[in-house]
Parts: sequence; C-alpha cells; structure tokens
Amino acid sequence: MMLHTYNERISALKSKQRQKSNWTRQKEALTDELKRRIHERDQWAEQLREEQKDVDRLKGISLGALFFTLIGKKEEKLTQEEAELLQAKLKYDEAADTVNDLEKELAELNLKLESVRFVEGDIELALREKERHIYKEHPALAAELEELSAQETEAQADAKELNEAVSAGRSVLSALDQAANLLESAKNWGTFDMLGGGVIATAAKHNRIDEARSAIHSAQSRLRRFETELKDVERDVHISIDISGMLTFADYFFDGLIMDWVVQGRINDAVSQVNGKRQQIRRILSELGSELGKKEAHLHELRRRQSSLIEQA
Repeated sequence: MMLHTYNERISALKSKQRQKSNWTRQKEALTDELKRRIHERDQWAEQLREEQKDVDRLKGISLGALFFTLIGKKEEKLTQEEAELLQAKLKYDEAADTVNDLEKELAELNLKLESVRFVEGDIELALREKERHIYKEHPALAAELEELSAQETEAQADAKELNEAVSAGRSVLSALDQAANLLESAKNWGTFDMLGGGVIATAAKHNRIDEARSAIHSAQSRLRRFETELKDVERDVHISIDISGMLTFADYFFDGLIMDWVVQGRINDAVSQVNGKRQQIRRILSELGSELGKKEAHLHELRRRQSSLIEQA
C-alpha cells in the first residue's frame, strides 16, 4: 500500500514535469515572437514619426478619432499624406496590441512555470523517499539497487578520468596547431627569403621560428599532463592506448637550440614532425572519445535501470 502511494505521488509529479516541458517550449516560442512583434511595432512608430512629429499624441488616440481629426466634418477624400498617416497608425495599433497580448501570455506562462519551478527536485525527493522505503521493507530489491549503485560509482569515476584525458589532449592539440601554423608561416617566409625577400623576410622567418619554439614548449608541457592522464585511464579504465614517444617529441626541437633552425630544410622537417605528432594526438583523442561514449552510454543505462527498479517497485 505504501509503494502504491509513492507511485501515485511520483506519477502526479511527472505529469507536472511534462507540463513544465511544454510550457518551457511555449515560452521560448512566445519570446521569439514577442521580439519580432516589438521590432515591427517600433518600425511603425518610426513611420509615424516621419509622418507627423506629435507621435505621442498619435499613439494615444483611436484610429477613428484620428480619421475624423483629419477630415473634419467634410465629406472629402483623404490626401496622399493623410492616407499614409492613417495607414501607419493602423499598422502601429495592430502591432502594439499584439505586443500587449504576447506580453500578457508570457506573464501567464511565467506564473505557470513558477508553480512547477522545483518539480525535478520534488521528483528526486519522492524517489529518494521511496528508495529508503524499499531498502527498509524490500531487502532483496535493495541489494540489487546497491549493486547497480556500485557499478554507477565506478562508471562515473571512469567517465571523469576519460573526460580529463580528453581535455588534456585537446589542450596539447591546440598548442600543436599553433606551432604548425607558425612553422608554416616560417617556411613560407623562408621560401620568400631564398627568392630574394631580403631583410624583412629573414626577420619574419626568424620571428615565426622563435614563436613556434615557444608554442612547442607549451605543447611539451601539456604533453606531460596528457601522458599522466592517459596512464590513469589505462590503469583505472582498463583500456590500452599507444602513448609511445609522448615525451620525447620536443627533444627534437630543443636539443641545443642549434643554429640550423634557420635552414629551410630544417624548418620543413620541423613542420613534418609537428604534423606527425598532431596526427598521433588526434588518433588518441578519437580512441578516448569512443571509450567515453561507451562509458557514458553504460552510465545512462545503469541509472535507467535503477530508476526503473525504484519506480516500478
């Protein structure tokens, strides 16, 4: 009987949650429509300003009153200017009324949404209360929930480590992308230099090489963190990722900082090295992304099974 009471309460709350979802979508649509109508209203207000200076007075009187003001008591046709003014007034009034209607509807929706503001929290609270009841009164089901909870905890930790590794890898890739762009620029300036580009080309090439060296240093520093994260993933998540050569990469660039950096062939070789490392990092990130997707799907399934057990009990 107690479980039936919990189920009815949760069912009612979930119905409110669905209403909240519908009202939220309605609010988004109304908000967009209101923005368009306000823009339209303001455009016609500007048109009124062009037609007649006393726009505030025009806004405050009815269309019929304006019409009789223009023609008086005489039965005569409107001038072109008067017709345009009346048309602008008509359009403005319609747009302004629409804006008012939408604002009222939006206010009503906001009140409705306020009434279900905490529905997700209420559902969570009801489920936790029901869960405690299950643990107390239905020990067999409680044991199954505990096992699923333990699996969820482990899956969450795995997903966290994978996310951290992905973040570290993206940081490395960002630094390598910057280095690659700078080396490409140095290579282009070097080609120009060999073709007689002169002092400016030589200076530009050297500056790009120096900036690339700084970017590669940053990549090397980030690689160390990436390697640490990958080792955690391999140990704790139990997947195998090839991280050979991860920390030896920058040795190529920093071994003595010799002067042959300025030689065009050396720059071309450096570009090739950086591009090779970028491909390796991208491959590792692809593997990590695939594993993370599997882990998140597993985590979602564990949570679904727990919720299903609690709700259907």
